Amino acid sequence: MGIIKLIIIVFFVWAGFWLLKKFRKPVDHIEQKSSTNKMLACSICKVHVPENEAVIQDDKVFCSKQCLR
Repeated sequence: MGIIKLIIIVFFVWAGFWLLKKFRKPVDHIEQKSSTNKMLACSICKVHVPENEAVIQDDKVFCSKQCLR
């Protein structure tokens, strides 16, 4: 009688997981942020960099401190 109880328990556990998986809403774990940074061209080498990474001095855009020199 013990093996039958075990089979019934395993069946109900499997059915519970199957129902949970079937009716659960999919969850997106990765949230994508919309990129609001504009791409700006360096005044010296013309490489495009995001606005938040650009070096701006005297209304000119530079991709790095090396181009600023």
